[in-house]
Amino acid sequence: MKYTVMIDMAAIDIVATLIDENKNQKVMHFPYEGMAFPTDPVTPDNIVNTLVDALAAMRADLPGEYDEIVEVRFATGIANGWMALDENFTPLTDVVSGGDNRAAKYVDALMINGIGGQLQRKTGLPMTATEPLVLTLWMKNERPEAYTNAAHFMGVLEYVTYRLFGLNIVDEALAARTGYYNVAHKTWDVQALAVTGLTAEQLPEIVADTEIKAPLLPEVMTKTGLSADTIFYLR
Repeated sequence: MKYTVMIDMAAIDIVATLIDENKNQKVMHFPYEGMAFPTDPVTPDNIVNTLVDALAAMRADLPGEYDEIVEVRFATGIANGWMALDENFTPLTDVVSGGDNRAAKYVDALMINGIGGQLQRKTGLPMTATEPLVLTLWMKNERPEAYTNAAHFMGVLEYVTYRLFGLNIVDEALAARTGYYNVAHKTWDVQALAVTGLTAEQLPEIVADTEIKAPLLPEVMTKTGLSADTIFYLR
């Protein structure tokens, strides 16, 4: 029997759904360590470790000796989470979601000076306090050490992709939710980058295909029990 796993990285846990060829489903919940409330801070590594444990549990739960997980698909309940990382992709911040409205004043400032409207027209994205571009401004002003030392900025799924596959990529749909993506040119927008002081090299490479074109890293295969042939999709 062949199985698909759907992964939803929610605010306090990972929800994994195991689906067989007959569409029968089994849902399992894997809480992030130390998380009690959706507003609690969560570290990027906490998410990755919980995900690896979830995949290993799904693989171990297969009923038959010859059953296999052939594909894994992601849904991202905290896709707007944003983080700063150093040159070695070590996180310098927890996952910043902006759900507590901490960055609202930066939205107000951008809309008042007219830049917010200009960016909205190019990105097609209403500007909110959870938008990664706005969260970058918050980091720049209120977490200056992390901002200054950051070589990379990315969201939750991008970090997971890097840790599982060694790839620094983002698909177009998620790129379009960052506030940095120019929908007409399908590239990182020069003005959006300038507003926050970033370069395109500090953001992931934009890819059109949602299938991840690489096998799991060897250590991840060992921990999860999944094979190099397991296909992963960003969504």
